[in-house]
Amino acid sequence: MRYSENQIMTAFTESASDMLEVENIRKTVKLINKENKRLEERMLYGSNNQIVKYPRYRVKLQGRGPRTIHAIADGKNPRAYDQSLPIRHAERVDVYVYQYA
Repeated sequence: MRYSENQIMTAFTESASDMLEVENIRKTVKLINKENKRLEERMLYGSNNQIVKYPRYRVKLQGRGPRTIHAIADGKNPRAYDQSLPIRHAERVDVYVYQYA
């Protein structure tokens, strides 16, 4: 059961195909944002001078996996990574795409 409508997928960091898919998602979002910016500029400097805002998106990776052993290995408090596990220690990542502005 998903708790967020923004979650796209879960990718395993050891899987080359999963990580390639994450890169494809990032590139796609980058192209969408670039095109939306271009469309805004076109509308702003066009003949009707309307201010039109197109949505922008961002990709967030949230690390998942064991936390305590990595925190101790990094010389931190065992509870240091309770809220956010660094991607370098993650066994898998949840991929989210959020809309802003």
